[in-house]
Amino acid sequence: MTRKLLSVLLAALLMLMPLGALAETVEIDFPTMWVGVNSNKEWFDNRMAAFNEAYGDSIKVNVEEIAGDQNYVDKMKVLYSSNSLPDAFNCGGYNLIDSMKDQLVDLTDIVAGDPELRALANDLCWEVNSRDGRIYGVPYTRQVIGYFYNKELFAKAGIEAPATTWDEFFEQCDKLLEAGITPLSMDTADSGWVTSLWLGAMLGATDEGDAFMNTNLPTDYTFQGFVDAATRIQTMFQKYTTTDAVGGAYENAASNFFMEETAMIANGPWMVSDFYDTSMVDEGFADKIGTAMYPEGVMYNSGKIGYNIASKDEAKLQATLTFVKFLCSEESQRLMLEMTGDIPAADVTSDNVYPLINEVIANGDAATHCINDFQSLWYANVVDEISVQYPLLAQGDITPEQFAQALTDTAQKN
Repeated sequence: MTRKLLSVLLAALLMLMPLGALAETVEIDFPTMWVGVNSNKEWFDNRMAAFNEAYGDSIKVNVEEIAGDQNYVDKMKVLYSSNSLPDAFNCGGYNLIDSMKDQLVDLTDIVAGDPELRALANDLCWEVNSRDGRIYGVPYTRQVIGYFYNKELFAKAGIEAPATTWDEFFEQCDKLLEAGITPLSMDTADSGWVTSLWLGAMLGATDEGDAFMNTNLPTDYTFQGFVDAATRIQTMFQKYTTTDAVGGAYENAASNFFMEETAMIANGPWMVSDFYDTSMVDEGFADKIGTAMYPEGVMYNSGKIGYNIASKDEAKLQATLTFVKFLCSEESQRLMLEMTGDIPAADVTSDNVYPLINEVIANGDAATHCINDFQSLWYANVVDEISVQYPLLAQGDITPEQFAQALTDTAQKN
């Protein structure tokens, strides 16, 4: 039986029978990176308890804990190579659809046959999870990302408000340095998440760069706008960030911001809950933090890769769909917004969120350039290559032009 025919049959089946109405207990596998200190752990534990209470008699979810985003992605690549992907997985926004879709369930007809599931995300989020008109992922959240800044450190440097142009931004970095303050948190490991957000935001400030940052699977990074942005990234590494940025992971970048060693960090609203966590920051830290869109009116404001499904038989697929639909429900999205700061894929709101999160959303709504993030758009091997090339760029071992060429060469291997 072909995957497409299987999808059609299951779509009809799901409309006729209630979720969870299985003849016997079905076991499904779901690895998660939401463990340890991950900001989504509390939410996931809450959802698993609720799911087990509702469906525990018919569906058993075997949860495998894998700490660290990159470790998780690497594990999925290994499982793919042996044709043993789990029933469902979520790579935190990393795009593995294009390299793995031959082993993923085509969800197009299932989604079309289930209006309730279709309504759990907006069109933009479904589009990001689709390839050539076919759906391979179930979205649960969207990306709205600007940057955070320390208002006290800004005031110490005589800065009254975030910059509106990139020239002004770097003038503010110079003012911070003059005041003895390191301007920026940056990183290179695990795709250099924070650094790459700065890079994409600089690209998004022009019409050409905006189009590039909304292009799926680009293969040419050698255009002048990208080289110019890479040149600024090289300067940022060499002049405006901490000594541990080269070789450092996101955790290093975040820790420096929490400890007020840096004045700015690019990241999403899920970070806001950490601003109130006194095991990570001093009491009252959140009161010092402001939100900003990037210069020239740029914000990451887009869909995000969601849950991918690779169940191998009908019973497991039905059980997996029940599980994924539960994790994407309006209640689950509302709780994720309240507990983690992730922005729902559906039109779900809550009054029980930190004010800073609403500020980030408002910045996204006001942006003139709305772009997607590199992890969702670029080939997986290009995302990996960034961590190889950033240290070389930072240390001056390669030029910005060579950095752009290295990413291009990697993309064109696909």
